[in-house]
Amino acid sequence: MPHPVILAPLPRRRRSTCAPATTFEAALTDLAAEGATGALHGPDGAVHLQDGAVVHAEAPAAADIGTLLTGSGRITVQDWEDGLLLSGGRLAEYLLASGQIGHGELELCRLTALFDAAHFALAQHGGELRFDTEAVPAFRLARPLTAHQLRGAVGRRRSLLDRVWPSAELDRAPLRHRSGPQCRRLSLSPRRCQALLGAVDGERTVDQVARMLGRSTYATLLDVRQLAAAGLLEARPQPAAPPPPPAPVRQQTLPDVLLPPPGPTGHDLADPEVGLLLRLRAALEAL
Repeated sequence: MPHPVILAPLPRRRRSTCAPATTFEAALTDLAAEGATGALHGPDGAVHLQDGAVVHAEAPAAADIGTLLTGSGRITVQDWEDGLLLSGGRLAEYLLASGQIGHGELELCRLTALFDAAHFALAQHGGELRFDTEAVPAFRLARPLTAHQLRGAVGRRRSLLDRVWPSAELDRAPLRHRSGPQCRRLSLSPRRCQALLGAVDGERTVDQVARMLGRSTYATLLDVRQLAAAGLLEARPQPAAPPPPPAPVRQQTLPDVLLPPPGPTGHDLADPEVGLLLRLRAALEAL
């Protein structure tokens, strides 16, 4: 059976001292207030609820738990893939039972991945949303958050980004180098700075750089904005879209007023004078 869906925009029925800024935030606020269980999906991410509490989030541009664990070298890619195959859908329990990670470390990864995804999911405004009541996340927080707590945390992260570099042009565009001060003048460590600059090639976006380095997408974006503020990075200009082809000019068909109208006639059309008179009459009738 197809999963039940709710289409955006979802009406807000309750007022809040912190009004939602997007249609996704408004829908999430309403569902949480109703104690709903399921996942609110949008084109750029989803947030999972359990009895109205936030337990997980995911987004295509965000780092997931596998990226964080394997990218940091905590577990190998092979161990992660084996867990996906052998866990029977209970990956968190498998990782804990095998002793590969501890409870605290796993919860930290859960929080990081949740906030990473929520940064993109809560920013969705407009477009189609759907609420899947049968969705079950692979991971869920041991201590769920309220929707208000999630929105507050995401809002603080957005404010920090804007204080560092108040422009969203770096968030999705390919990044390239530019001349500027050395990394030692930044708050970033030289090693972290050099690794990030080494991953920038004029083609990769922030989320691609984050996956390559095995880091949080938000943390990478924060570093990228600091490097942009220092004059070391910039967004690669996108080629302008070619102008649309001009609309074809429709040729108007003018009546041939020099020919007599069709039909029987009693005149000798072979006579040049008769033909001239008929053409003159046709021209006058066409005026």
